[in-house]
Amino acid sequence: MPESVDVSVVVPAHNAGNLLNVQVAALASQDYDGRFEIVIVDNNSTDQSVDRLEGVNITAPIRIVRAHDGVGPAYARNRGADAAKGELLLFCDADDEVHHDWVRKMVEFQRAGAYDIVTSAVEGRSLNPTGHRKIAEIAPPEKFQSPKFFAPIVVGCSFGCTAAAYRALGGIDETYRANEEVEFGWRAVHSGYRVGYLPEALVAYRYRVGFRAGFEQGTSRGSSFARLAHAFPKSGLPTQSVTRLVRELLWLGVTRGATAEERGLLIGIALGRLRGGITYRTLRP
Repeated sequence: MPESVDVSVVVPAHNAGNLLNVQVAALASQDYDGRFEIVIVDNNSTDQSVDRLEGVNITAPIRIVRAHDGVGPAYARNRGADAAKGELLLFCDADDEVHHDWVRKMVEFQRAGAYDIVTSAVEGRSLNPTGHRKIAEIAPPEKFQSPKFFAPIVVGCSFGCTAAAYRALGGIDETYRANEEVEFGWRAVHSGYRVGYLPEALVAYRYRVGFRAGFEQGTSRGSSFARLAHAFPKSGLPTQSVTRLVRELLWLGVTRGATAEERGLLIGIALGRLRGGITYRTLRP
């Protein structure tokens, strides 16, 4: 391994199974000409998925970091950032698949715009050919970021940050159950850092399977939306309204054609926002 690298790609992994091999292979085949390392953060895996990487013949330098004193992607990303050697940190998830030019485009964009933090779009078609969503499909890159928010939404499965800025900000808030990367980006903007959005750097996003998995993901997201609304009252997040949430739940109850995963996701988000709105006192009549 080189003594120094330009970029460290941090991949938190918890029982990712064979999907981790898919992501690592995608990272190993990037068209980026610079020096970069892949930092796999083993967050309490019990399926030996990370251990199996040690026997895989991959040309890109890989380091494995054991992170067993905490749980969750925020904790794992922070431990990976602590161990990373690159001047620029890129983050992606173990169960997705970056496009072949993802590293190069993220690095070029960051350097050209002198951004402290960059994030990109994701697409839901490549890895979900038969199970793509019907009513909550991921928006195309040109519409992925909504203009109603005061700053770009940083997505955890595809973002980068200079190592200096990441450490100066204290990393990601590990108390968030979801949307911790959104909080990180918005906190950075409030601290004077620049956040840029690049539509052309894509990550293939893998949906959860089944109602329960979607619901669990949705409730965490919904609750954290309410927390974000409390922490950033002028962010552009919608008002946590009892009437609005009840209407959403009723609409989901009668809407036909949704997959089990997205129905669980959307119901979970609505209920999570309701619960979170009570907890963080952002709920309105």
